[in-house]
Amino acid sequence: MPLSVAAAFAFHQTRHSNEDLLCPYEYASALDIAAAALACLIPIYTPDERGGRIAICINLATQRFCAGATKVQCFNGAVLTPLTTVRSDVLPALIAIERADINYVAPQRLKSLAPTPFEHRGSRDGRDLVV
Repeated sequence: MPLSVAAAFAFHQTRHSNEDLLCPYEYASALDIAAAALACLIPIYTPDERGGRIAICINLATQRFCAGATKVQCFNGAVLTPLTTVRSDVLPALIAIERADINYVAPQRLKSLAPTPFEHRGSRDGRDLVV
């Protein structure tokens, strides 16, 4: 089964939020997160040269899922695709993911707290400064 399908199944079965629908970018990111969770629990495969499949080791420190769990982008620039998994492996993984209570949407980054150039500040003696 395509990994993107397994990731979508895992996402929809374990998402606890009743929020509105995700935009396409957020949904693709959620599938990437689900694929990463699955990769920690079950083998992920890609085709070999002879048309068979070979299990690949996913190292989340140097590789990331992208494009809605359809590709793995490697640190060295290589891209692994297509990605598949075995259907019978998905259900036990789904149970483990359910227990983990994954937050599928990455939190928004905080804006920088550093002052912008020429920010207006007051001085100690009450005079205004522009820095």
